Amino acid sequence: MPRSLIIARHSFIDVGPPFDFYELIQVKTAGDSLSVEDVLVTPTGQSCMQPATVESKTATLHESMSDLLFGRNPCAIPERDLHREQKRRKHYLVFSGADVTMQVRCGDKDRLLRMDILDRDLFDSAPHTPANTSWTMNVLGELDKSLGPGVWDRPIFSLEIPKARSAPQTDLVQKIRGGKYDNLFGKDQHVSQIALEADQPPGKPPSVEIESVAPFAPIVAKPPIYPPIARAAHVGGLVTATFDIAADGKVQSVVTDGPRMLQLGVVDALSDWKFPRSAWGKSARASILFNLNCLATPIPTGK
Repeated sequence: MPRSLIIARHSFIDVGPPFDFYELIQVKTAGDSLSVEDVLVTPTGQSCMQPATVESKTATLHESMSDLLFGRNPCAIPERDLHREQKRRKHYLVFSGADVTMQVRCGDKDRLLRMDILDRDLFDSAPHTPANTSWTMNVLGELDKSLGPGVWDRPIFSLEIPKARSAPQTDLVQKIRGGKYDNLFGKDQHVSQIALEADQPPGKPPSVEIESVAPFAPIVAKPPIYPPIARAAHVGGLVTATFDIAADGKVQSVVTDGPRMLQLGVVDALSDWKFPRSAWGKSARASILFNLNCLATPIPTGK
């Protein structure tokens, strides 16, 4: 039995962005237990709403390597059996799944074992998953139970504004940034570049600015909150509001024009505005700009 192994898992999902998740799981024997470190590298999703990230988790399994691998030595799996299982991908449309590569020391050489987990393996009631792929799924299932929720448990998109944070600085993360494991994800996937991109601070967040209020200046005027669903949908633009000013200086009879997803937020904000006595009983107009401060959403490469 090997005393350590590395598993590279590229999960691809047909709902996003992001559509791809690159994960490296390192397992080492530590006495009578196993030390597990998981590093997840996620590319940019909806431009500056979902910047590239690097996340790290650790766990301890109180079992042997033989227990984790269900008594099967990966060095003993015939290469021809792996090739035979990979051929089945040509016979199905694949929308979601995982490309898995296991790196293990066999004798004096590192061996790479490649297995494809298809969406039928994950979701069909009778997937007819071949033996080596099924074994791989069981091993990953044991690791996932110890590491906690994974990429399949995440929401489709996030409504939170990204914040600057320090990426983990573990030895495994540094090796990923240095390109040591790029080859495990395929020649066209430069996971190291995504990891380096995650070190950059997030871009300027979406903003709301009161561009003009005329012919009277309010004495109390807070800008609206950018609706989270509008940010996620990449809706921005100018909203104009025409309104009357009541005898107590508050706004009434509001008529808005502009992107519909932004109008309700403007109406809510105007209900808290207040104007001086000189404006009571008169009408005014305001222009409010919702700026995404983002580039266009990346186009998925697909599978």
